[in-house]
Amino acid sequence: MIKRGRKFFNNVKASLAAGMVVTMLLAGCSSTPAPLPPKIAAGLEDLHSEGVSLKGQIEKTVGALKDLMSKPQAEYSTQFERFSHELGILEAKVEQAVQQRTATETVVEEQFLNWDENLKQLKDEELRARAADRRAATEATYSKIQQKMAELRKVWAPFISDLTDTRQYLKDDLSQVGLQTITPTVKRIYERKPIVINRLDAVLEMLNNAMERS
Repeated sequence: MIKRGRKFFNNVKASLAAGMVVTMLLAGCSSTPAPLPPKIAAGLEDLHSEGVSLKGQIEKTVGALKDLMSKPQAEYSTQFERFSHELGILEAKVEQAVQQRTATETVVEEQFLNWDENLKQLKDEELRARAADRRAATEATYSKIQQKMAELRKVWAPFISDLTDTRQYLKDDLSQVGLQTITPTVKRIYERKPIVINRLDAVLEMLNNAMERS
């Protein structure tokens, strides 16, 4: 997840009427965790969907690679094409996830800007304090999600790099010797995959917990 882009929420405007903002802020005075603001919750739900789809595609891509490496047929090209196809889909899903993350970040930033502006306009000190608590709770939740995403990106970069290197190398040396040559790189992919899945699951769990509050 390296590039940035936009696909969702292109027309979203996070400006909220003062009455609506006050209503949402008042929800923060409950003893249980307050629901997230609707637009932030919607963005996190879409992120969760992208993450689930990404996880499934990781399995398909590595599965196709394992089929090529451990059960090579007389004609390698069919198995290699399947691996290349699945990796291409994985790359596309990564781009979609990045675009969704970027769009969600935009919504979150606009939400906080509007919160800050409306906090200044509240005259009642007690209400302003509850409103500030509401904002802080939402920011803390999103910060934890961002932390988990950062941990995922650290292991994702070398993992996807090895996958793309494998594809690139085998394009020009799709042979028994070629498979033997790329074996150390493939072993790293196998070793890194459960770590990547574990970090992705941590992100999904954090998103799911946040959505349960919405």
